[in-house]
Amino acid sequence: MSKLANIFNFIYRVGIMLILFLLIQLPPVAISIANRHPNNFWLTILLVAIFLMMFAFIIGWARRLYQQYNQPNGGRLRIGLVVLGYFVLVIGMAFFGQLNALLFHQTQTANNQAIAQMLNHNQLATVVFAISACTLTPVAEELIFRGVLTNLFFKPNWFWPKVVLSGLVFSCAHISTNIISFLTYCFMGMVLAYVYCRSGSLKNSIALHALNNIIAMAALLKI
Repeated sequence: MSKLANIFNFIYRVGIMLILFLLIQLPPVAISIANRHPNNFWLTILLVAIFLMMFAFIIGWARRLYQQYNQPNGGRLRIGLVVLGYFVLVIGMAFFGQLNALLFHQTQTANNQAIAQMLNHNQLATVVFAISACTLTPVAEELIFRGVLTNLFFKPNWFWPKVVLSGLVFSCAHISTNIISFLTYCFMGMVLAYVYCRSGSLKNSIALHALNNIIAMAALLKI
């Protein structure tokens, strides 16, 4: 392949990731609009339907891209790795949380604050959003930030570059108001990428992401 063709191919792949990056930001917008009109039942139904259709499109397209560019190595679901990954996440997130409180006097990240503000305004929207955060979001984000991203730009044996890039791009997709909150989500993305690359299966990073979101969402709903 010529040098020019390589450049165009790289730009094409960057464009794919940019579109996916922007698309995954859109579904919560529908829930935000529904929260502004909690008493309008039919508008809520319409917005929830749009929310679910956007997720269906994103997951469907990302899955096709993943199948196209994936470098399979026969990975399977590894419960032990998922559990270990979760404990690493808990320890790391607690560390960054304390650091964020110490340096910036924030008890939670701006991203978690934004999620909390989307709850308990519109009952139907809250239920759909909470369930999707534990199911659709892990699938979509793992397909995009682990499955597609790592396979678009790196060879199968490039382990740590995949992990680092995945963490950085994943953090860019989450709201950060300071360097510590950015590092918090970068760390989370890197742990998820490590689990995916180590196991060779998105099942493991999806399971870890879902477990983390279930516990986090339960805590937010309780608050």
